[in-house]
Amino acid sequence: MSSAKLLSAFQEAHGHLVARAASEKSVYLGLVFKSYTLRTTSQFALGYFFLIVLGIAERLISFGIDSIRDKPGQPWRIFPRACLYYVVTMIRYVLMIAIMYVYVEMFLIICLGLALGQILVEAIRYFLMMRRLKRAKLDDGGSSSS
Repeated sequence: MSSAKLLSAFQEAHGHLVARAASEKSVYLGLVFKSYTLRTTSQFALGYFFLIVLGIAERLISFGIDSIRDKPGQPWRIFPRACLYYVVTMIRYVLMIAIMYVYVEMFLIICLGLALGQILVEAIRYFLMMRRLKRAKLDDGGSSSS
């Protein structure tokens, strides 16, 4: 799907949500401890942006948890992993509560944020893999010439 088509689809979905909100007067976005009523285009944009950022943050923090490896003799590594898991669980619950308000557009926005986060995680993994391969190649080249 081209970026123009994707932008057009996003604008159409946003227009539908704004029209629906105008007929219903507002859209309610509950985020566990704090709730917001979205009425204007800028409020919708801010709400969309916040949900996308939460989705990206969830994927990046999950990647961070996986990046902290267990090593024998270093039990202290359990604590940072547990702290990150606590944060990522809170983010997941906030996203779940937002989805439970049954606005298809919000569901799609949350899925978009999670997908963008996963793309970022995959790009980081690829970069790290290529860096490891390059180092291994340099190490093999240096040891075979001696």
